[in-house]
Amino acid sequence: MDYSDKIKALQEKAGIEADGIASSKTWLNIYYLLFNSLPYNINVNAIIKAIQEKIEVRADGYPWTKTWDALYHLLITDEKSEVAEDLASIQQHNENVLNNMTKEVVPFAKELIQLATAQGIHIRLISNASDKAKTTKGNENFGLTFGIGIVERTETGELVDKDQSPLYAEVAKLGESIGLTWATDLKTFTSQHFQLRPAWAVSMKESDMVKELQRRKQQNLNFLAFL
Repeated sequence: MDYSDKIKALQEKAGIEADGIASSKTWLNIYYLLFNSLPYNINVNAIIKAIQEKIEVRADGYPWTKTWDALYHLLITDEKSEVAEDLASIQQHNENVLNNMTKEVVPFAKELIQLATAQGIHIRLISNASDKAKTTKGNENFGLTFGIGIVERTETGELVDKDQSPLYAEVAKLGESIGLTWATDLKTFTSQHFQLRPAWAVSMKESDMVKELQRRKQQNLNFLAFL
């Protein structure tokens, strides 16, 4: 990557036209990125010198190569590394949840993650979507549910959990496309979640389905198989 490309990346980060030319506007916007304020002295050399002092390179007011390297590393490379670490943390969390989920649900949860990721949506799995299992009688008692949380990127590049987001509707469609049922009964569940209703129970009453699931649980039979 040459310095023109680095300047373009910094200009994109600063939200200005990325032409690869280190204009006074470019330096002014880079200054704002670093200090979150505008300089008192708008002389270009003074701005460059202040930036160099901030990033701890030789402060002579001349934009030599080390200045561009340090700026690119600080504002572009480090940010990408932090985002990658955040994504890796979410992936590890999801793996931990998957390892403790009912085996019949795991393939559906994995496919949902893959579909969402392909759409640029990051989700965090939440196990045991119901925290009131003793008072409920549905398939949540058999591990056939799991909650999700949407993780979105803020303006500063951080990934944060969102309780409310239009992306939940998008993920709901993705889940339903692979046979999951989207539910948002927050009186019973602590999170927006999916349920997996066995295909053999599509036309059954809820109570009859629960009885059959209970029998299969006691006999250690597959919850989804047609027997």
